[in-house]
Amino acid sequence: DRMKFGDKLIILRKKNGLSQEELAEKLGVSRQSVSKWESNNTYPETDKIVQICNLFDCSMDDLINDKVTDVEGALRKNKNNFNEVWDSLLEFITKTINMFSHMKFSTGLKCVIEMVIIAFLLWLVGLGVCGITSSIIANLFNFLGTKASNIIESVLSSIFNILWFVIAIIALVHTFKIRYLNYYEEPEKEEKISKKESNNKTEIKTSERVIIRDEKDKPFAFLSVLSKIVLFFIKFIVFWIAFGTVFAIIGLVTASIISLSYIPTHALFVGSTVSLIAASAIAVLFLLLCIYFIISKKVNVKVFVITFISSVVLFGAGIGIFALAIKNIDIIDGTNSDTLASQKLTLEVEDNLVILNQALEEYSYIIDESIPEDTIEIEVTYDKAIDTVVPFKTDNQNMSIYVPHTTSVISPNEYLKLIVKDLKNNKLYINRFDSNIYSLTIKANSNNINKLIENTEKLYLVEKENKDGETIIKLHGIKTRVSGAKEFVHYDARTGELIYEENLPTGFECYRSVRNTAYGERIDYSCSSEKERAYRNYTEDDYDDIVDEIDEDYYE
Repeated sequence: DRMKFGDKLIILRKKNGLSQEELAEKLGVSRQSVSKWESNNTYPETDKIVQICNLFDCSMDDLINDKVTDVEGALRKNKNNFNEVWDSLLEFITKTINMFSHMKFSTGLKCVIEMVIIAFLLWLVGLGVCGITSSIIANLFNFLGTKASNIIESVLSSIFNILWFVIAIIALVHTFKIRYLNYYEEPEKEEKISKKESNNKTEIKTSERVIIRDEKDKPFAFLSVLSKIVLFFIKFIVFWIAFGTVFAIIGLVTASIISLSYIPTHALFVGSTVSLIAASAIAVLFLLLCIYFIISKKVNVKVFVITFISSVVLFGAGIGIFALAIKNIDIIDGTNSDTLASQKLTLEVEDNLVILNQALEEYSYIIDESIPEDTIEIEVTYDKAIDTVVPFKTDNQNMSIYVPHTTSVISPNEYLKLIVKDLKNNKLYINRFDSNIYSLTIKANSNNINKLIENTEKLYLVEKENKDGETIIKLHGIKTRVSGAKEFVHYDARTGELIYEENLPTGFECYRSVRNTAYGERIDYSCSSEKERAYRNYTEDDYDDIVDEIDEDYYE
């Protein structure tokens, strides 16, 4: 049995998923020409046969020899023949050795230096590409937690480094091949007979012959195998990028629907809806590009480009509408004064009582002799539309801390309703939903006010200002800090002393350091056992130097 050229061409074309039009386009001929070839009415020219062989990765003998009937089997053999890959690797090594053995020293040195520079540049690029890519993909998995995200980033970084190493090897070998190896053949011996009058000897000279090869030479088989491995890993990476893009599209579409429902509220939602729809379209295009790349399907470039440009223009228009709408809104850095309320709290006097809320910058103390000796009154200002006051007590350095704070009393849906209400009035309070106390006023008789301020000064560095019978205090960080072995020692602010536990390690000591500030002395204790000091190898004098370098922000 025989199989003609046209029949083989049909099999190869269909196996590679090409239509007659697509094959004709790749070969630069008309569809009618391809049809005539497949009908065995005519044969292509030699250069077209070579193009067909390169396109379908088959030999010319497999294609035009009528005795070869199993063209698919021959194709599989060409693609999967391990011996061919191994032989091509040996051929590359042999040619390289022969080339260097016959090159001039200066030319060989130039070649080596050039390859080293290219390898160094590939290494630099790889550092950036692998680091950035692994970080971006790992961030898609932040919902799994920091630890899991770090593990994923570490694994991806290792995979990408290996992948880039393979890519760099392919690039380096291919560059070496087209820059040097393709231009050399083994030198031929040329005999030049020169008759010298003195000895009449024949000289045999060896000269280097440079051959300019066809730039379309087929690459070494082992490079093709490495390229396929790299392509597989690239597709694997693209798959996970596409997977993350799916979630991005879901989020964008959801946001678009929500924004669409609020269009009657304000014009800015028109802009946000248009921008979100455009962003969704761009994300879908990106996802399709990823899918087409993975399945090796040809992209309709014209449709993609037109859709992408249209989406970008639509996105810009949405941003413009949004910006114009924002321009008409009064953005207010503060709470809504219409919803502020005051709440009064009463508590009993304690000897070690401190009243504070660290979200506030200052506190107001007012002396009122009409208040009973055992009572302290507190007035708290807060936003009644979203919060309620919930005081609680805690202990710190043996002082009793009374902390009035706020907690939210409305649902996320009610938050949205408040935003909508503000927008209808062309107002936007940028800190509207901070659960804060906006002012704290403490009233008591003079003895209790003085005692409260004194207790506060035991814990914090305090700045005081008296005006119109009212004392305003500001806190400037903790006064005393204890570091090291806190299970064995703690600070008692009432007495200003360290309290040691009974089960102290051998040689346990605390070094004390004092620094003067504009608001009083700042004290620092560093505690350690004899074993720890020997390990760290520093003394009390060394510690004084360390304390001077402690970040001031720690005390805040």
